[in-house]
Amino acid sequence: MSKPPIFGDPASRGIDERAHKLYTKAQGNPSDLDVAIAHYRGTLGVISNLSSDGYSQLLGDLANALVVRFQQQGSRADLVCAMECHLERLALRPIGHPMRVVTLVDFATALLIRFKEDGTLSDIHLAIDNFAAALSQCPFDHPARCAFIMKYASALLSRFEYCGEAEDAERAIEQYQTVVNLSSPHERPAPLDNLAKALQSRYQRFHELNDLELSIQHSSTALHLLPTYHPDRPQTLRTLAGGFFERFRQKGDVVDLETARRYYQAVLDLCSQEDPYHALALNNLADVFLARFKHQGDTFDLDLAISHYRTACIHSEGQPDQGLHLDHLGNAQLLQFRQCGDMADLHRAIENHNLALKLHPVGHHRRPATMAALASCLDARFEQQGELADFKTALNFYNDALALSSQDHPRRPVVLNNIASALEMYFRQYKDLNELNRCITYYREALELYPATHVDRAVSLTGLACALLSRFELLGDEFDLDQASLHCTAALDTRPLGHLARPISLLTMARICRLRFLPWDDPKKLDGAFEHLRAAKDACKPGHSLLLDIHAELSVIYFLRYLAFQHSMDLKEALGYHELSMAFGSGGIWAAFRASLCWVQSAEMLRHASAVDAYQTALRLLDRCVTVAKAPELRQELAKRHAELMLDAFSAAIRYKQPDLAVEMLEQGRLLLWTQVALHRSILDDLRSCGEQGVRLANGFEQLNHQLECGWRGQSGRESLHNHRDLQKQRDAVITQIRHLDGFSNFLMHPSFADIQRVAIDGPVIVVNASHYFCNAIVIFTTGQPAFVPLTKITLTDVARLATLFHNIVRYSGDPDPGRDRERRLIDLLTELWELVVSPVVDRLLRHTPKGSRIWWCPTGKFTALPLHAAGLYQSIELNLSQLYISSYTPTLSSLIKSRRTKSSTTPRRPLFTPFLTNFLQGRKSKSARPSTPVLASSTFAAICNNERTEDIDMLHKVLPLTCTVTRIAGANATHEHVIRAIHEQPWIHFTSRAEPNFDRPFESHFPLHDKPVSLLEIAQTLAEVERPPEFAFLSVSHGSSGTEGHETMHFPHALHMAGFQSVVGTVWAVDEEVTRRIASAFYHFVVVESGGAMNCANAAKALSQALKVVEEGIPLEQRIAFVHVGV
Repeated sequence: MSKPPIFGDPASRGIDERAHKLYTKAQGNPSDLDVAIAHYRGTLGVISNLSSDGYSQLLGDLANALVVRFQQQGSRADLVCAMECHLERLALRPIGHPMRVVTLVDFATALLIRFKEDGTLSDIHLAIDNFAAALSQCPFDHPARCAFIMKYASALLSRFEYCGEAEDAERAIEQYQTVVNLSSPHERPAPLDNLAKALQSRYQRFHELNDLELSIQHSSTALHLLPTYHPDRPQTLRTLAGGFFERFRQKGDVVDLETARRYYQAVLDLCSQEDPYHALALNNLADVFLARFKHQGDTFDLDLAISHYRTACIHSEGQPDQGLHLDHLGNAQLLQFRQCGDMADLHRAIENHNLALKLHPVGHHRRPATMAALASCLDARFEQQGELADFKTALNFYNDALALSSQDHPRRPVVLNNIASALEMYFRQYKDLNELNRCITYYREALELYPATHVDRAVSLTGLACALLSRFELLGDEFDLDQASLHCTAALDTRPLGHLARPISLLTMARICRLRFLPWDDPKKLDGAFEHLRAAKDACKPGHSLLLDIHAELSVIYFLRYLAFQHSMDLKEALGYHELSMAFGSGGIWAAFRASLCWVQSAEMLRHASAVDAYQTALRLLDRCVTVAKAPELRQELAKRHAELMLDAFSAAIRYKQPDLAVEMLEQGRLLLWTQVALHRSILDDLRSCGEQGVRLANGFEQLNHQLECGWRGQSGRESLHNHRDLQKQRDAVITQIRHLDGFSNFLMHPSFADIQRVAIDGPVIVVNASHYFCNAIVIFTTGQPAFVPLTKITLTDVARLATLFHNIVRYSGDPDPGRDRERRLIDLLTELWELVVSPVVDRLLRHTPKGSRIWWCPTGKFTALPLHAAGLYQSIELNLSQLYISSYTPTLSSLIKSRRTKSSTTPRRPLFTPFLTNFLQGRKSKSARPSTPVLASSTFAAICNNERTEDIDMLHKVLPLTCTVTRIAGANATHEHVIRAIHEQPWIHFTSRAEPNFDRPFESHFPLHDKPVSLLEIAQTLAEVERPPEFAFLSVSHGSSGTEGHETMHFPHALHMAGFQSVVGTVWAVDEEVTRRIASAFYHFVVVESGGAMNCANAAKALSQALKVVEEGIPLEQRIAFVHVGV
């Protein structure tokens, strides 16, 4: 470094000279730099008689030293102080001063450095203006003019890379070319290298291949001109390697990739660990290994890439580029997770991106890329576990990254693609049309931003085609199908044979061909789909994750051809590919489930008997999908979305003369529905609630499922098959251990009709079902096949109409009805319900079931909202249902079987095939969590009221026998603790507190109390702990009527029965308190009479029937029929 003379005290010259020497040495020793800065400041502070030039020189030296220290240590105070020195220095060197050019260049350089750190556009604009001003004042023969031009070009290039203005790139390239032309051969390598980098940068934005070829040519020339051990050689090698690497990405020539690897390795060999280029060289080499893995599929390359990224992170600790290396490491770990399925890799990726985000604060130029990378990881975790919090956080990060990316920023279309992909995945799981529409919008915006020749344009084209296909399947708009075909064709055109992503485009095109096929079309139209699928299959290596979807689609295509030609070989192929789509444990469940739904749709469309098998397979796979889904929200969504599947399955089995199978499938589906919708539980949750052994087995089962899904990837076909068989044996062994646990003997199995038929031991059970195809009922007797009752006069639309009409009537129950218009409408509805549904069932019952017998209704779907027990001809002398039989309800057949067994057993036993409730609830509260406040142990009855009113309590004392002690829990004593204790210990409970129902989530329904409400879930948890579940509950409460939205309604009494009460009497909509009290009094009277002075819940249904007849006079019909009995 040259140094102008210092005027003034000779001592000052000595101080400054020492500082200058230390500054010169400081590139390799930060402590020398600190001492130099201290000397500079000391000189400025003690010397008072310096000339203007001397003072400005010292200011410049101090400023430059501070900038260097900022680059090394990142202290913002150094950069701020440097800027102040430069500004003061400029004031001392006005226009015309011989050193103003140098001062302008130093100031502009500092601005450029600050821009690269903060991304503040005003800095780069000001830097370029100052460089331009310096060059305009710099003589053409100035020895440093070429260096100034290089800095000016660097600033133009930085602004181009940030803002994307083509003019900036053009001017930067022109400036570099000018320096090349002015330089002698030994000076030419540096400008050639910079020119090559500028051309690469422009190529990355506009993808003109000529720029890339020129870049390789110039950097090759620069390398040739450099001596072997020249200090600039690593940088030139890196530029040249970057050119070959970019050309590989464009053309896919592995020779270019290997050349890039060789040059990057040479850079690494030339850089010591202390060299600032060392970490960057490791990162570049890792990029090449990662690209080679993606191209050739050798997992060793992926391991090498991760190792190099990790080493780069270690060696760059505390350096500005550490965040970049952490991001690259996280991206590679995400890829490894997708390859191997180890959640630990995904967690490490998220951790590294979070660390990078802390290093890239608001305003940092890399922050958008880091946020997008972190969002991708959270997106992957959402896909794996279904946690909505992950999806929402990922979407927030994507949106923030998008907001920080200008309209022409090169990363913007990448972020748009990522957002669209996340929304599409959300749609696949939750079927939200609004999110699918947003997904399509984002894909289209990304396509508009990509140049026509951009290598990633095909990603947007294929993604958009898939999204449009999903919308077509949902809405049936042919325009979406046509657009999907156009976009997929365009994607295939840009993905030639051998392209890694070609199989996904081929699979999408096969789906388009299949969706274009109609039952009456020529089956040869399916040949195109077969052609695309076979090409996709041939393009995938053994173990490729896409094979599962390809096999699933092949199974659907073969099945369609079988339906058309009836060739047994096509059916055999369809079944074979269906099995292959599940060949890796849980990995193929989702693809196979989607394929089974296509089978169902096709078989129903062609009215083929194979629909029954298709439904059976679909229900089995749905159950497995729910079992492996970890997020409760996703399990609930799956169960609710496919709730109608079980109803249609029931209908199909009836249509094809398999009534016993119809009952089995319906009960399987209803257990799944109410386990998830009411309790939000999976059977693995129940297993974990059974202590340490249950936790160990549940975790082992999940882990083996995951290994079966992902562990085969990257293995050869033989190795994959051997590993799969070994894992399958391990999983079978775990399943065997689980089935040895009490209550889990039928783990992953479902009840047979022989098991279910025990539900009718005390009277026939009528299952009433409405599907898209037709409505019917089945009567289950204790022996023989279930009796089929066709309901030919009613459709699913009629059932929905009646449910809405009934809701609109009873929502005003208790309000004045002076003209009795509401009652007339109710009678008309009950008459229609009798004629369309109940009368045909009664006709079938009268053949075998004596009048006055008990019967149980198990309605499904929209039938759950209708009062089947009250149907009748109220305007005629003909009998109503209540005059013929004593009606009860059961939400599922299994819950009734469980209650009956509990009633007849002297010791508590787990349910036969519904461990989902008892097992889970017993583990939810430890014994130490029980309330400690005592309730009288001698009592057999508890009355719960959240106010001080005593009417109900007085009524109970009057009507119950003296041997029955009633514990009153009311007013301030009606606390959460006291109520839970009473439910825990008393066999009979009388609720007089107002209930607050939740029809969407029945077990979140609750009773308000003095301190805090008690929910049905808490009641269920309490009942799971008792040695013998309570016998009976009476809901002497008022609450709103059920809504009409959703698939099924579980009323409060039904939910209380599911919670554990063997028998429940209550209202299903609001009833006047005085009416309730009268009916309750009569009910308890008849219970005592029927039980011979004792209390037996088995007599509850008959007692309710008698009570309603006794109090019939003077009570509106809508109030009487609100009372129902549920359970034994």
